[in-house]
Amino acid sequence: MIKKADLILAAAFIIAGLAASYLLTSGSNPGKELEISSQGRLYGTYSLLEDRTIRVETSDGHFNVVCIRDGSAYVRKSDCAGQDCVHSHEISRNGETIVCLPNKLLLEVKGGEKAYDSISK
Repeated sequence: MIKKADLILAAAFIIAGLAASYLLTSGSNPGKELEISSQGRLYGTYSLLEDRTIRVETSDGHFNVVCIRDGSAYVRKSDCAGQDCVHSHEISRNGETIVCLPNKLLLEVKGGEKAYDSISK
């Protein structure tokens, strides 16, 4: 049988977990540049302060269109099947990434200080 104290303890653990999660994610610093890798090789490094659109084409004919606007980067268009990269949120904080596995594309924000060294599970 569940007692009132059990419910209070469970609620306290949930609130503590949510607070810790918020503090860990809100403390990351804004990045300064976007590094784009295609098929395992560095494609280019671009400032997040300059708005631009970059079309990344692979040697096998696939493409992604990457947009940098207002200090954030996102994938606007891709010819991959799943479109997960297109539906990913905008990235602007140091260490954030967007990956398109079918087209072997990696976007990573760099240049700012990381709020933490590593995360382990």
